[in-house]
Amino acid sequence: MFDKCRTRSLGKLHLFWKIYLSTLCLLIIYNEYLIHIFHSLQWSQIPCQTDKCLKILLVADPQILGNTFDTKLYWPLANLDSDWHLSKTYRKALQHTTPDVILFLGDLMDEGSVASAVQYDEYYARFANIFPQPKASTSMIYIAGDNDIGGEGRDLISEETVQRFRQYFSEQPTWVLEHKAKFFNINRFTRSMPPAEDFNSDPDSYSIFLSHASLLKNADLFAEKAIDAFHPHVIFSAHDHVSKMVVTHRNDLFRAVDPISLNTDRNKRHEISSFNLVDLRYQQKLLEIMVPTCSYRMGVMKIGYGYAVLDGDELRYTVLWTSQRFYQLAVYSLMIIPLKLLCGQIWCAIFKRYWCCCKSRNRNYLPLHVS
Repeated sequence: MFDKCRTRSLGKLHLFWKIYLSTLCLLIIYNEYLIHIFHSLQWSQIPCQTDKCLKILLVADPQILGNTFDTKLYWPLANLDSDWHLSKTYRKALQHTTPDVILFLGDLMDEGSVASAVQYDEYYARFANIFPQPKASTSMIYIAGDNDIGGEGRDLISEETVQRFRQYFSEQPTWVLEHKAKFFNINRFTRSMPPAEDFNSDPDSYSIFLSHASLLKNADLFAEKAIDAFHPHVIFSAHDHVSKMVVTHRNDLFRAVDPISLNTDRNKRHEISSFNLVDLRYQQKLLEIMVPTCSYRMGVMKIGYGYAVLDGDELRYTVLWTSQRFYQLAVYSLMIIPLKLLCGQIWCAIFKRYWCCCKSRNRNYLPLHVS
């Protein structure tokens, strides 16, 4: 009886493994490789039309995970998966854009402001491995966010965290690309901005603000001071994890404004928005583009990278949307169910006396002795 039971169980197990492993292999190939190719084929191309062309890749809120906040048993797997997804999508974005400048708009680490010296070294090494410099000629610009240095809630800013970020990421008040653009580091959390002498009126160079938190949404006196000092043509910000933009008149700076969704509608996801920076300056209008997060761990479904091309007087912008990782992880979770069934089959083969499906079970649930 046992040989018959074991033969039937192993035969079914063999067939199950064929189906299960084939499905699992195809799923992994699609989720980890093909889906990135599929998304990159949908991204819009922005060709240069003048000699004065600057390609910019914008990376917002990657927030690579740390080892402190998440204490669940699976945290090493969660960190590995998040790093893998960021690395794959970043490299696809590099291939598509071949950027001259890569702007990292803060919140580079999830636990940067609370990490020990040893942890910070580890996080920085992981970050550099995920987001490498593609070419020696590519400018890499980093600004700090509240998760990097503190500044939100009870996570207070300290001089130590500010200096540590500057030391590791070579953060500067300004970055200059001759006769193309000048980037100004405006930090709403530390209330810091470049010195006034950093401003120049080079007619061939555009002024670009880099701020982790939005400056035009709920603008304050600090934002007004920075705008009056450096007269930005465009502002790039992050922090909210969504793709939006704000266009407002300089005289309406303190008026409440609702940011407009950008590239989020299904039929406009890959649309290219064009802005004439000279016309905006002439009309005294301010433009801010809020870049979505590139990390699925931020809890939003729509993630991606910003892609901007500064070409003559025109700024053209689009979003490079990437795969929605939560759906992929949900499918992987469903694949655990067949594994449980497989464990049941193995359990049946080993403990045939109690669990084998082809052996009758004589169980008496009545008391053994009746008094």
